[in-house]
Amino acid sequence: MATVEAHHKCSASVEQLLGRQVRYQKHKPGRHLSLERLSLGSFRIETVHRFGDRVVLNDGLIVMENAPAVMERGGRIALLFATGEELYLNAE
Repeated sequence: MATVEAHHKCSASVEQLLGRQVRYQKHKPGRHLSLERLSLGSFRIETVHRFGDRVVLNDGLIVMENAPAVMERGGRIALLFATGEELYLNAE
């Protein structure tokens, strides 16, 4: 958690991922992150919708109950949630 707090101020928003080609790498599951429709292959982030606190990517491919901190380092994109869930994607 200290790492998340240390990098939180330099994080980007989810909207900055629009148009990016990514591949699922791994995630730390929890009840605030749904990946039920996510394929293990490569995909492009085409839409980002916000419904209150909920953030939906690609019409339900990834559903997040709150907006994560988004960080990218070395081609690896991390979506880090205040609740402890994490999602890692590789940029292609």
